[in-house]
Amino acid sequence: MKLEELNSKYNAFITLHNIEENDKGKLKDVTFGIKDVILTKGIRTTAGSRILESYVPQKNAYVVDAILREGGKIIGKTNTHEFALGATNTSSIGGPARNPVDPERISGGSSGGSAVAVKLDMVDVGIGTDTGGSVRIPSSLCGVIGFKPTTGLIPTDGVIPFSWSLDTVGIIVKDNIGLLRRVFDAILPNEKKKVEIAKLRTRPRLGLFLFDDMEVSRILLKEIYAKLSSYFDIVEVDLPLLRQYGSKTRRTISLAEASSYHKDWITENSDKYFKDTYTLLLDGMKISATDYIDALRYRRVLIEEYIKAFKNIDFILSPTTKIVAPKISDVLSNPLQFREYLIANTELFNVVGAPSISIPFSTLNELPVGLMISGELYKDGDLLEVTEYILNVVGKH
Repeated sequence: MKLEELNSKYNAFITLHNIEENDKGKLKDVTFGIKDVILTKGIRTTAGSRILESYVPQKNAYVVDAILREGGKIIGKTNTHEFALGATNTSSIGGPARNPVDPERISGGSSGGSAVAVKLDMVDVGIGTDTGGSVRIPSSLCGVIGFKPTTGLIPTDGVIPFSWSLDTVGIIVKDNIGLLRRVFDAILPNEKKKVEIAKLRTRPRLGLFLFDDMEVSRILLKEIYAKLSSYFDIVEVDLPLLRQYGSKTRRTISLAEASSYHKDWITENSDKYFKDTYTLLLDGMKISATDYIDALRYRRVLIEEYIKAFKNIDFILSPTTKIVAPKISDVLSNPLQFREYLIANTELFNVVGAPSISIPFSTLNELPVGLMISGELYKDGDLLEVTEYILNVVGKH
């Protein structure tokens, strides 16, 4: 099926447009889909919104320049939930991005189009952003690999912001960790390359966190012990402050910063927003300066707790999402309720800034179930190393 035909069925791209500047480099012959909140010079960048439907930037984002400089080829701008504020990818001028496993179901979001394009082999790599799980959630629901680096490693210059202090550029690939490493190395500024790579201990210690009584958790736990216990030491771990206060802290920070960016549009273009996006931004407008500052201060407490946990473990395992991909028709009636289910686990690793990755690990009713692996801050190389090890072990089973 041709690219245009696939796109008409799955809504992976908002704009199809080839961009290529160099035929040499680390990314030669690698094709990319770029999330439509990331600026591309001379190419429409809509953020999935009617407000920016005709916006054409005059510069590239940092990550776009890095990809083009290393010989990468950009195929187009991938579908996103409006302004990256949703986890379902159902509120977009491009229409809902549809799950490649079942087009009647959501892709997850907000980087849903990037995950769909990768799963369908429309591109080799999807570039997204992750503020509360927006790379890992669609990767989990679509059955691909989605990596959120340590916050701040990849410059977000030229990314239309959701939250200045939490936004992170992320990478999606189908099944090739080697390719993910190449892309990460190519877009990582030279002064930050020290995150690559340490030597893992013979039997890394994996801490189980955020598992509950839901069916996704039960399936993952069963398969973790069946597939990994011969190769890893597996223990339970708890981060009580993060578990109890992480969501509120992240949401206070992110929505306050989002509403600050949107404050003029909220007044002048209120009728152009999708309802769920507008509701979230209004919630952000109600956050006081005191609450915002308190959240920033408490975030430091959560980071301290997170760092201390790694005295006893090497990595943390969690379900990426609590549910598999729901049907689009169900989500459209209440996208904010499904947003809660989808971001509950992933957002905790955003508030502490940790590197975190989702890999396809199981299925439930033939729908993908993602396993999330999270590591110490700035030890992204270690995280990618153990992820490759886990994928190799799973492949043997």
